[in-house]
Amino acid sequence: MPKTTNPMRILFVCLGNICRSPLAEFIVRNHAEECGIDGQFIFDSAGTGDWHIGNPADTRMLRTALNRGIDMRTHRAMQVTANNIGDWDWLVAMDENNRLDLIDMGADEEKLLMLRQFESDNPDAPVPDPYYGGEQGFENVFDIVLRNAAPLLDHLKEQF
Repeated sequence: MPKTTNPMRILFVCLGNICRSPLAEFIVRNHAEECGIDGQFIFDSAGTGDWHIGNPADTRMLRTALNRGIDMRTHRAMQVTANNIGDWDWLVAMDENNRLDLIDMGADEEKLLMLRQFESDNPDAPVPDPYYGGEQGFENVFDIVLRNAAPLLDHLKEQF
């Protein structure tokens, strides 16, 4: 039972907000819906860079997600900045560079998570950026995010 009636605000962060972070947003939201706890959270995603603001997700990520039951067609990229970083209760970075960028923007390190930190065999591994790779890179990222959705959500539920 949550200690507050306000939903917890979670922001997934990568570089451009067209591949990894929107996928994480949609997969974790979907998992929360399946568990019947989606009302306890507000999920969103953003990039640390500004060059994709307003754009949809990368077509290769859209295709990969749609082929595996996740519809990301409503996504539009946005940017996290020092001015809006405080709007979120938790920030979930996809890699170390994203984490360091968030810290430089003033993120509270105690409210900053790495998506893969709950993996017992590889907690320091990044979610690799598939942008310059082939289709298999997008499939790999989907598998990584899917594998980490439940442990991340379990951790977030404990924070209420």
